Amino acid sequence: MKRLGIFLGFTPKQLAPHEGISRLIGFITKGAVRSKDTSVTIAGPSWLRGEINALLDDAGIARNSIDIVTTNSVPYIVRIWTLSEYFRASPRRPRAKRFRFKRLLRKFLYLVVSWLSTSSTIVFVVGALLIAALALTLAIPILLVALFLAAVFLARRGIGRVMSRPLALRIKRKYVATRKRARVAMGIVDRVRESELSRLIRKLNRRKDVDVWYVPSMFWPEVAELNGKVVMAAPDIVFYEHPAQYTGEDFEGSLERITASLAAADHLISYSDYVKQHHMVERQGVPPEKVSVIRHGIVDMRDIEGNYGNREGALDVLHRYLFDKKHVLPRYLDGFRFDDVPFLFYSSQVRPHKNIEGLVATYEKILREHYRPVKLVLTAGIEDIDRIKDFINDRGLQRDIISLYSVPNKVLAALNRLAALAVTPTMFEGGFPFTFSEAYSVGTPSVMSRIPAVTEIIRDENLLDLMTFDPRDRKDMLHKILWGLENRQALLDAQRPLFDGLSARTWSTVADEYLQLMRSVGSK
Repeated sequence: MKRLGIFLGFTPKQLAPHEGISRLIGFITKGAVRSKDTSVTIAGPSWLRGEINALLDDAGIARNSIDIVTTNSVPYIVRIWTLSEYFRASPRRPRAKRFRFKRLLRKFLYLVVSWLSTSSTIVFVVGALLIAALALTLAIPILLVALFLAAVFLARRGIGRVMSRPLALRIKRKYVATRKRARVAMGIVDRVRESELSRLIRKLNRRKDVDVWYVPSMFWPEVAELNGKVVMAAPDIVFYEHPAQYTGEDFEGSLERITASLAAADHLISYSDYVKQHHMVERQGVPPEKVSVIRHGIVDMRDIEGNYGNREGALDVLHRYLFDKKHVLPRYLDGFRFDDVPFLFYSSQVRPHKNIEGLVATYEKILREHYRPVKLVLTAGIEDIDRIKDFINDRGLQRDIISLYSVPNKVLAALNRLAALAVTPTMFEGGFPFTFSEAYSVGTPSVMSRIPAVTEIIRDENLLDLMTFDPRDRKDMLHKILWGLENRQALLDAQRPLFDGLSARTWSTVADEYLQLMRSVGSK
């Protein structure tokens, strides 16, 4: 295999550089770059170029070492949506300017009222003529503004909805295995993305240098049209584990889209035996020989910290981040110091199966019933989740539960080092959670859910009982967290053999396994 292609079909702003899938792509890309006989091409729609560059920068990969291929220009509806988001997110104007505008508007209204109050026919007719002339002059600008606002509404209704609900995907699907077409109602974003991916694939197919395409998502059945072999990541199909949590129009068509994507792949990569057997083989009917299990490597936060690997350095990084982001973070965090503040830490996105609501409810008991003076720090954007937000507000926990959404890797390393305990309450994961090695590598122990991806790795029954809990049992979660806080060093010592065993599996090793598999698929 001379060149590895990485195909990305994310919608705008969906590829956050600091989240799990982006970091996985970064690890694989870095491993491929280090290989002497393989070069890398990353392909995506034009709107992803900035995100791709941010991903490379965050992973410490030189941009000039990667061939980036995108479509030629960003569609206008995406530009309009981006512009509307910019103005919506921009800081409010100074009060003086707002008052100045109000004063001008008030004066204009006074003039209109004075005109309508006149009894002079001449004054009334002259005023009417002036207003008619003004209306004619402004008609075209007003029409253009109305059209722009309509376009903004459509763009935000379509693209904005997908930004907050990445699985709300309803497009025309292509069933590769049976060649049957399903006609499905398509949303605005789906049409834009389908058109853009078609242009991208036509552009890529004119190239002859990519033998194998790595596709890190199961939501792009369009890859069936790519020349060359397709190796697709198949992390899990969480609908099978928690169907009640993934219902409604937000997730309509997602399972069909996954099925179509899997059928378009020549080979699949899962991260656990459980997902391979129960999701891919039994539920999707994929032949077992078409699925390889390649487990994740260790995430050692000491590599990310660099030369500041101590508590003081971590505090400096975190406090600098809070200062730089003070215009978007809650006001009470302006000047807030973490020097002597113990906290529980959970690094995760918001997903129904991540069990953030369960952790928040358990944390309240730790704080209010067991009187432990700790805070809870999350990297999930919980502000948009009404149930969690209402719970926090009703219980008066706004200053105790801190949400630092999508933090950079250096800040993530600092939070892991400073935490009293890392907690992973997820109901399900496709592979052993990153959170354990992220925390332990900088001296923080973990407690986590007892789920298949965890029990596959932790074979020591005593350690399993010590550090895991049933995520459906909040009392069990509560007891394990309290024990971990009270016996932090004992837990850290007990987890040393697990960490040492996982440390042997570096991301260079994982990348080599990916490349070896892709070479094998490409040679068939």
